[in-house]
Amino acid sequence: MKKTRICSVLFVVAIIALLSLNPLRAFADSVSLTLVGVGGQSAGPYVYPYYISVKDDGVTTTKPLMCLGYFEEISFGESWNANIVQAAGNTQYEEAAYIFSLADAPGASATAVADAQWANWELFEPTAAGSLPSSLNQSDITAVLNTAALYVKDNPNSNLYFSYELYIPVAGSQSSNGTPQVFMGDPPFTPAPEPGSLFLLGTGLLGLAAFVYRRRLIA
Repeated sequence: MKKTRICSVLFVVAIIALLSLNPLRAFADSVSLTLVGVGGQSAGPYVYPYYISVKDDGVTTTKPLMCLGYFEEISFGESWNANIVQAAGNTQYEEAAYIFSLADAPGASATAVADAQWANWELFEPTAAGSLPSSLNQSDITAVLNTAALYVKDNPNSNLYFSYELYIPVAGSQSSNGTPQVFMGDPPFTPAPEPGSLFLLGTGLLGLAAFVYRRRLIA
């Protein structure tokens, strides 16, 4: 009886480990966001940081995030749902992560922050360049974009891409007439266990369960 119970437990744990390989489970986490404030810097429109209240599994924290969409619009107090994903694996988002790191660097100047914000806006919506305020130089924004592209090209496996998380809005979930932007920020996304490790764990436990069951039959 005892061996049968052990066998059953091992089998259940193995199945759970293998089910964890579901790509949707490993890729996204759905949260509720609310715009609660801005950082006070304004270069035309407000730039990073946008203070967003993030509610995840009943726990609410406020995070400073950078928006990646210039032409979308949200208002103070507006709420919407979003899925959290990693920047790694998508060249454009990897470039955005590098650009965000410039604004997120300790001691970054107001100009560096504004340049990074506009660079990310132009990365995803190039026509935003037509709205660049006179206080900023397009040549500086272009230099940031070129540097980001070069960094991603030369560092295809950089850990930097895993240092930030993206909040992809769920269409139609906004509480008012605004159109939520994609946001990026830290703390870092917690990566799911490596699929290869989970597979080895699951198959190993299944093998152990089979061994215990066979020994029970022999005994």
